[in-house]
Amino acid sequence: MTSESAVPWDFDIIQIGFGPVGQTMAALLGRRGHRVGVFERWPTAYPLPRAGHVDHEVMRILQAVGAAHEFEPYAVPVPDYDWLNGNGDVLLHLDWNQPTPSGWKSDYLMYQPDLQDVLLAAVRRHPSVEVYGGWNATRITHHPDHVEVTLAHGTVADGTWRPDGVTRTVTAAWLIGADGANSVVRQAAGVGWDDLGFEEDWLVVDLELHDPDIRIDMPEAGQYCDPDRPVSLFRRLGRAHSRWEFMLLPGEDADRMTQEARCWELLARWKITPADATVIRRTVYTFRSLLAESFRRDRTLLIGDAAHLMPPFMGQGMCSGIRDAANLAWKLDLVLTGRCGDSLLDTYTRERRPHVHSVTTTSMELGRIVCISDPEEAAARDHAFLTGDVPPPPPFPVLTDGLLHRDANGTPTGPAGTLGVQPRVHWQGRTGLFDDVVGNGWTLMTTVPPGQLPLDDDQFAFLRTLDTRIVHVTRARIPGAVIDMDADATRWLTGHEAELALVRPDFYVFGTARADQADALVDSLRHQLRPHLSEASRT
Repeated sequence: MTSESAVPWDFDIIQIGFGPVGQTMAALLGRRGHRVGVFERWPTAYPLPRAGHVDHEVMRILQAVGAAHEFEPYAVPVPDYDWLNGNGDVLLHLDWNQPTPSGWKSDYLMYQPDLQDVLLAAVRRHPSVEVYGGWNATRITHHPDHVEVTLAHGTVADGTWRPDGVTRTVTAAWLIGADGANSVVRQAAGVGWDDLGFEEDWLVVDLELHDPDIRIDMPEAGQYCDPDRPVSLFRRLGRAHSRWEFMLLPGEDADRMTQEARCWELLARWKITPADATVIRRTVYTFRSLLAESFRRDRTLLIGDAAHLMPPFMGQGMCSGIRDAANLAWKLDLVLTGRCGDSLLDTYTRERRPHVHSVTTTSMELGRIVCISDPEEAAARDHAFLTGDVPPPPPFPVLTDGLLHRDANGTPTGPAGTLGVQPRVHWQGRTGLFDDVVGNGWTLMTTVPPGQLPLDDDQFAFLRTLDTRIVHVTRARIPGAVIDMDADATRWLTGHEAELALVRPDFYVFGTARADQADALVDSLRHQLRPHLSEASRT
């Protein structure tokens, strides 16, 4: 079968938008050799911070594109997250210093331009990715076998993009919309929003500190649930910046609130003055909760803010977009290389939309707790928290639909849908995190020598179709085996009463099994993928 990459379009994929989510998407596709044309209306990267948080899962995705270790010196691990009332009493303490399956710290605060710089460097390592700044998509035409995008070139003056009369038209097999909340790609595809019902205006103030080590009486990351004015604050947004977010009260005007003098009035509570820092951004955002009806429409695929918006109280907006990219990239790779038909891409919405919905609704509930401005309602809230009459926050969501090993009732079994573990290993003279030493992609991790698994030639051939790594992980020194240095993989498998795990390229577990069930596990994946496999991949 001829792969889609052989079709004579200008690109395999056109991508509109090149923020951190789009950069990650381009890097993931570029490392697989696909021809990607990226078009961004701004000629250079946005120079100010917007997102300020990444978690361990996102760090592992950044690791996959060769950006995590370069980014780590600029990211600040956050050990905890405190919610305080107006009197300074701790209502909720979240311990972010727990071990994670991904091999990274749980949570980090960061300065977005630092992340953009390392992601841009990662993209530039792939000559198959071409990035064009200053181009705005003006018309998108959908054809049965490709998409056609007309773009206008322009320049930016005083923060406004203006066309200069130059246009071009490009074609591709697929179109990715990474162009934010006002996505022209989503609108052209006719995909509507589901509004989940949260809307609040907040002032965001970012400071560049003259002395990055200046002492400020504030938590590393926290929420002031003060009915007089709820505030979110982050002591270190990266290594040299801080952020405050102030909820607008009824009757307050956004233009007045964004005046620099008003910002300093609000910051006076923390005894910080213009002598200590420079305001680099002051803007009012409307925090909303919107979810695209579908993340795919024909040959159009949506990622990041083009597909979903959520309140920032979990710090998961950009993180969710980067998860979109990780989920979509390996599926597009199978389609573009002719191993699967495009029906596989329907699993993208099935897997990502419920996950994002869950994160968004939790963010909304947390936001509603923070945003209480009625003193009596706030007092009742404080009493409930301080007397322990509030359930703990729900666990972070996992995948519940899509390509997952299931029991006879169709329910994902064991750790299917959760994140796989990334242990520290030694192999072929190198010691480090598993992905750095062994690699990533489809991985069959087993504590039993692969030759002892009950897999036949057809099952091994199927795994080779997916470029699956079969890795013998052991605590012993055995030729060819990967040494589990800290026994993390061994403990993880033992805890699930398993001897092997089949892990997807986005690091989610397809399923686990005992050694004598290896054939059933592989057949489960083959059965679920079979409707999507090309004829060549089936034979």
